[in-house]
Amino acid sequence: MLDSAVEWGTRATNLIQGYANFAVNERQENAAYNEILTNPDTLSDYTLKFFGPEGPYPVYESEAELETRGYPTQQMEAGYQGMVAGMPAPPAAAAPQQPGDFWGSFSNQMDSNPAEAWRLLNQAQPQTVANKLFVME
Repeated sequence: MLDSAVEWGTRATNLIQGYANFAVNERQENAAYNEILTNPDTLSDYTLKFFGPEGPYPVYESEAELETRGYPTQQMEAGYQGMVAGMPAPPAAAAPQQPGDFWGSFSNQMDSNPAEAWRLLNQAQPQTVANKLFVME
């Protein structure tokens, strides 16, 4: 009986030490986040490392690097005064949508393939969704 009490005490001690270590680690992580978010110098250093050449989202510095990645754009002819030759074409505006047509096609998409319905929402004009939310309230 004494052996089982000692074993139980040892397990309880190990469990409590594990909880204490977890609490200390969480406190240190919280302090690090707080330091990053409240100290401008630390935030600046972190941002420079994040967008630096070794970070997950490097910022390109030269034209050659910019041309290798990114969204492909079409070149425009010089069609208006003040336009610089070689500039990419601005994105074309989508045709205006009739709200009834949009919500009907969205409903059909939700019935047939709900996993792909977000694509229709991405194509919707913001005013169409805002009107629907206004009506729902």
